Amino acid sequence: MDQPLNFKTAWQDAWQWRVPLLVLLCAAVVITVVEYVFLSGSFVRFFPGLTREYAPGVWYDRWPRGANAPWWGTLLPWAWWVGGTFTLWVLVPWAMAAALGFKARDLGLGWHGLHRKWWLYALLLALVAPAVLWASTRDSFTQTYPMLKPEYCEQWGWRILLAWWALYGLQFFAVEFFFRGFLLFTLEPKFGLGAIAVMVVPYTMIHYHKPMPEALGAIVAGTVLGWMALRSRSIWGGLGVHLAVAIGMDTLSLWQQDALP
Repeated sequence: MDQPLNFKTAWQDAWQWRVPLLVLLCAAVVITVVEYVFLSGSFVRFFPGLTREYAPGVWYDRWPRGANAPWWGTLLPWAWWVGGTFTLWVLVPWAMAAALGFKARDLGLGWHGLHRKWWLYALLLALVAPAVLWASTRDSFTQTYPMLKPEYCEQWGWRILLAWWALYGLQFFAVEFFFRGFLLFTLEPKFGLGAIAVMVVPYTMIHYHKPMPEALGAIVAGTVLGWMALRSRSIWGGLGVHLAVAIGMDTLSLWQQDALP
């Protein structure tokens, strides 16, 4: 017989499910704050003066004639994005997980199980590579990648491209830690393999700014990477695949545009 709905039973249910409730409430808040506060476009809106002074190419959508700004200024909107993402998708969840009794190795930060599963990640990368090559020929992808456009810079070159990739890589660590680490491993005790499905929903939604094939592909990629993270008890293989695909997309897109430094 179902229990009556009252404060006592509600509190009992909430206490029994306190970990997934707190984890998912945290996820809802931090994903929303990143979306509305920490995307690169938010930096332009919040700090128009700084953008015009230090990143005039971003402000005018191309480097204006006669502008004088440091080369690193163009990176500021994306540094804002990465800094916010790292804070809200790594530091805040890590603190919450620690308060709930999870250790770093419980969140996929260990390496122990990865050496037996590395070939799965290599196989996944080999399977994804043809799709990446095809995608690089589509206008929607070449218009999206790289996010930091050569025309935003006074002098486009390897210095700024490598600095961009360093920021990009830090952002991907935040993504892997939050979705395949924090969400997946804190939800696994209650949901088992179902934790993958719970994680994939918000993971797919953060791709809604991207071309539709990439957003749909995130459903498949998130599911596969989630399963592999559970099998290896590590996020590092997924991070390696993510970085290889992302830098490969940037490189192929720049090559298609004849814009490699």
